[in-house]
Amino acid sequence: MRTGFYCCYLLRSLKRGSRDYVYVGSTPDPTRRLRQHNGEISAGAAMTRSRRPWEMILIVYGFPSKASALQFEWAWQNPHISRHSSFDSVPYALQRTLYGSAQKKLEPKLATLCVMLGLPPFCRWPLHVVCPDPQLHTDILTRAQQHNVPAHISIARQDIAAAVEQADNYPFLSPPEPGDRCSLCRQSLEQQRPFGACSSCSAKWHLACLATHLAHSLLEDDGSNCQPPLLPTTAQCNECGHTHIWGDLARAYAAAIDE
Repeated sequence: MRTGFYCCYLLRSLKRGSRDYVYVGSTPDPTRRLRQHNGEISAGAAMTRSRRPWEMILIVYGFPSKASALQFEWAWQNPHISRHSSFDSVPYALQRTLYGSAQKKLEPKLATLCVMLGLPPFCRWPLHVVCPDPQLHTDILTRAQQHNVPAHISIARQDIAAAVEQADNYPFLSPPEPGDRCSLCRQSLEQQRPFGACSSCSAKWHLACLATHLAHSLLEDDGSNCQPPLLPTTAQCNECGHTHIWGDLARAYAAAIDE
């Protein structure tokens, strides 16, 4: 497993009389962490011991950094006191659910998750939600639509272990070869300057050039003076038009220079 993977997760208790109780945590290894919570190996969280056994019902990954994942975890655990989740725009009836006394129950945690995914800064991150249960997956999709979760955040019904393995397989990005040039500025590509490559054609770019190109395109299409975001959430290849998740491009570069 690559050290760059880090996710937040939601556990649900399988203990009789406690099936509506949940726990939010974060980890680089969801399979091992679940075994710890269930007492199969050491170092499980003390607060989960009394409600064993647990099942992992979803994970969220794709964070820009481990620090970002920990910010997300804290906001998900503590929406009533976290400075990272501003719910001022949320209807009062929903705020009562988010800030209510039942913070260890499934309903408030699902509601909090979907509200967070639609609010900054989390809505700008290249996040992936994975949930193996079909009924819960449908529920999350419905909630996400209600809270305007952006389209670049994927919500997949998939086995969690398979999703983690898939997330480890970053798109391969080889070092620039002599003569490689940015298809936008036409200057040479160097490994020290962040770059990316299209997975559908032969185009390569400096990531800064691609972001600038996208910003100019948005201004031209919109026809207004609104300032586009500093970093995009998605980017289209200037040659073939293929849409890339910006976070995937950044992670591919980070993986390339770590090799």
